[in-house]
Amino acid sequence: MIKLYEYRLPCSSAHWKIREGLILQINEGFGEIAPLPKFSKETLADAKAEVLNWIRFKTTPTLPSVRFGIACAHKPLRSIHLPLCSLGPRDGFTTVKLKLGHLTLESAIALVLQYYRKYQLRLDCNRAWSLEQALEFAKHFKPSDFIYLEEPVRNFEELVKFSKITHFPIALDESIHQNWSDVVSLKAIVVKPTVVGSIPPIPSSLDLVLSSSYETGLGLLHIANLAQNNLPLGLDTYRSMEDDILTSPINCSSGFFSWTFTNPVINMSKLCRVL
Repeated sequence: MIKLYEYRLPCSSAHWKIREGLILQINEGFGEIAPLPKFSKETLADAKAEVLNWIRFKTTPTLPSVRFGIACAHKPLRSIHLPLCSLGPRDGFTTVKLKLGHLTLESAIALVLQYYRKYQLRLDCNRAWSLEQALEFAKHFKPSDFIYLEEPVRNFEELVKFSKITHFPIALDESIHQNWSDVVSLKAIVVKPTVVGSIPPIPSSLDLVLSSSYETGLGLLHIANLAQNNLPLGLDTYRSMEDDILTSPINCSSGFFSWTFTNPVINMSKLCRVL
């Protein structure tokens, strides 16, 4: 039995006020197909067309969000209790992600100086800085002051240069398809399964950090189920979802991402049948 549904939920993210996606049901399993606008290579319309072709004509899926959603629909969910990285400073958390790309360089430096001795910091610049700006930022810190600096500069060539000059711990996200060995101080690979489609092989010397693409609770649970280590998950985007399709909400507090299996998993009244 294969069924396909749509959802449309309010979101309080600065970038997305509405989150739309598809829910694929295969027998008793559910998977989410939700390309992230501006980040995924495919649109929701692209994904919908491909999954319908897969259902009707058994075509081979190629789009990352579709491949991930189909794989998830074949996997059972389980109760989860794993460490969580908070988006922004929050009581009860030891690991915090600070988004710096939208700030001026001076404001970014001031923000990190305010918190780097209080939390284990993951810093994310979303490729916002020039190499000169990133080097200026680096003058104010030591490599040991935070866990890693994620995608600080605008292109991979500058990232390689920044790594060689500063030896600051680096995390790749947007540059995941580049040659990792060129980054001499590479610390972690950040994987958004909805955007990438699957978990690439990660050398044991690097940290695998699982991250979200503003999926519903269903997508986040499937990502959490892929965890191969005890590193804090990058799934705190759940707080931005003002509604959800799960019958039992995820608890993101006190430094943990926690959910207890419930049956039924999905509140079907939140979905619209497509096929």
